[in-house]
Order: sequence, then C-alpha cells, then structure tokens
Amino acid sequence: MKSKAGSKYRYIIFDFDGTINNTAPGIVATFKRVLDMYRVDYSDVDFNKHIGPPLEYSFKELVGGDRWREALETYRRIFEETNAVRNSFLYDGIVDTLKKLYDEGFVLSVATSKYEPFALQSLEMLGISGYFSCLYGQTEKRGFKDEILRQLIGDNGWNKSQCLMIGDTCYDVNGARANGIDVMAVTYGFEKADKLEEAKPDYIAHSTKDIVTILVEEEDEKK
Repeated sequence: MKSKAGSKYRYIIFDFDGTINNTAPGIVATFKRVLDMYRVDYSDVDFNKHIGPPLEYSFKELVGGDRWREALETYRRIFEETNAVRNSFLYDGIVDTLKKLYDEGFVLSVATSKYEPFALQSLEMLGISGYFSCLYGQTEKRGFKDEILRQLIGDNGWNKSQCLMIGDTCYDVNGARANGIDVMAVTYGFEKADKLEEAKPDYIAHSTKDIVTILVEEEDEKK
C-alpha cells in the first residue's frame, strides 16, 4: 500500500445491497409483483430481512412448497424486464469512501448474494465498477455468503488474515466467520443495529465515513 505499509488489511470485501447501494425500492417492488402473482399476502412481511440473503431463502419462506423455484425465476425475469436496478441509489459518501480506500492501495472487491449478472449491471450503471478488482455474486452453484466468500478468497489466493468483509447483515458477519476472516458491520443498511451488535463483528461503522475512519485514520494513529 502507498501509505499503509503497516496496515492489518489489504483486501476489503464489500457486500452490495445495504452496504454500497440502497436497492430496496426496486427489490421490494419486484417482490410484491411476484407475490401478487402467487396470491401471497405480504401485509405483514418485513421485506428488509429479504434484502441480503439468497432469493432461494426468501421464496422458500414466502411462497414455499414446490413453487419457490418458479417464483425465484419469475422474480429474476420481472427484475430484468422492469430494469429494477435503476430504482436504487448509492449511500451518501460511499463514492468518497471507495475512492479513499482505492487511493490508499487497498484491493476492493464485492461479495454479494445478489444474482451476479444483476450485481455487475448495477456496478456499471452506478459508475463505480472501476474501484473493484472483481465481483462474486449468486450463481447456480453458490448463493449463501459463506460460499461466495470461500470462492472469492480461494480463486484469488488471498491471505485470510489480510481480508476484511464489510456488510450490513448477520449473513455477512456469519459468512466472514465461517471463512475465518474479520468483519465490519455497517448499521446504515437493512439489518437492525442491535442484531448486528449481538453478532459481535470486529468493527461497527455507523456511516460510510466511519469505514474510512476505522481503516485509515485509526491505523494511522497506531503508527
């Protein structure tokens, strides 16, 4: 790294939904359209808890039975047809955060349970793909965060002691723990702060600026 030779971390792995990008409007609208088609009452559904885990998890719970696979494919079709990725926005300050970390020499990547083609499309649309060395998302062979992280780290041959996962849900914390890497939880996303604290991440960031403070300023003070 340019100015961070003594830093503990080199590889910063970001979650996407709820960490970089607020994708709730497009995701929730698509969920509702699918559930209407399957005549599922969603009046008491907390959709926030379905932004983060794989769609397989969500549709097994929301639709169930033998219909969840079909519902999942219907979701992907509608999401693409309605160009739902455009119904999202970057969190305040996240571009400055990515630029700062990139300029400091950190290797940035994305590990998301979002369907990989949609995640790649979103990065391009938002104009931030240039900050990331790679993106690993949900495919037919992997879906949960621990699986995605395992392949991301393994394919790139990264030293786990130099990796840090940053995400907004307990799935991110648990996925990092399952792979033996440290994790930073952000409270501005979709998970409730108390649940994140119960998961005991190594760091907690309450804003995008806090991410830089923890990774850069705090490290500089230790030198």
